[in-house]
Amino acid sequence: MKQRLFLSFLLAVAMVVYGLEYLPFDGSGMDRVFAWSWLMFAMLVISGNGFHLLYQKKRRRRVAVPIRYVSQSREKMRG
Repeated sequence: MKQRLFLSFLLAVAMVVYGLEYLPFDGSGMDRVFAWSWLMFAMLVISGNGFHLLYQKKRRRRVAVPIRYVSQSREKMRG
């Protein structure tokens, strides 16, 4: 899980670094709106992945219950 988040984080940063020089911030109206909205969504992706990497709770390992204990508890319940 952490590897996927870290890879997504790195790819998003690489896309922003590579795409910044091609975005038309000084273009006409719609070009400028597209550039700023693309940058805003890219920053949302980067911040979301970054916060999840930093504040991810450690998951507890699930322990399987042996079948004989489950069958014994069923027998006790039936009487």
